[in-house]
Amino acid sequence: MTKSVIYACSHRRGGNSDRTATLLAQGVAEAGGEANVLYIRNHSVMACLACDYCAKAKFKQGMARCVLGQQDDAYELFEPMLTARTVFFTSPIYFYHLPSLFKTWIDRSQQFWAAKQLGEPWVADLPKRTAHVVLHAGRPAGDKLFEGAQVTLKYFLNNFNFTLAEPLIFRGIDEQNDMEAHPDFEQQIIELGRTAWASAQ
Repeated sequence: MTKSVIYACSHRRGGNSDRTATLLAQGVAEAGGEANVLYIRNHSVMACLACDYCAKAKFKQGMARCVLGQQDDAYELFEPMLTARTVFFTSPIYFYHLPSLFKTWIDRSQQFWAAKQLGEPWVADLPKRTAHVVLHAGRPAGDKLFEGAQVTLKYFLNNFNFTLAEPLIFRGIDEQNDMEAHPDFEQQIIELGRTAWASAQ
């Protein structure tokens, strides 16, 4: 496990999530690590069919675990999580939750949940690691603004034996270049990349 992976989860190209991904990669590099950035919007991800195939396909791995495995890029996006030293997610908040394509991909992780529940070693024996998330929302207030996203991410990441660290959250970040207008925010993101890599070794 020599690399980290950063998932940029916004539908918007060149926005605050993309900027955050770049800053996280900078922090990882400054700590002597290497990070691959993946943009979920660049991948085809089909919706889970709720067909229960993955619960019945015992000991099938990889693309074979899901009936849609050969038809889209969902597993291609999951695969780095099996070997990454640490992972990062950067995402906006839409209507108090995660963007639709990101959530669609998360739903496809049912295949890993099923394998873990059955105690299959290829999932159940993954090393315990820590995941990090940076969330930003246009709204400047709201007690539960990030709550739904955090709960979803916590249990999604548990499928891969990741524990979700305390998220880094920003309010009032909405327009395309808002993050760049806050150098203090950007420094926090770089520092997260740096410390997350260092602590994962």
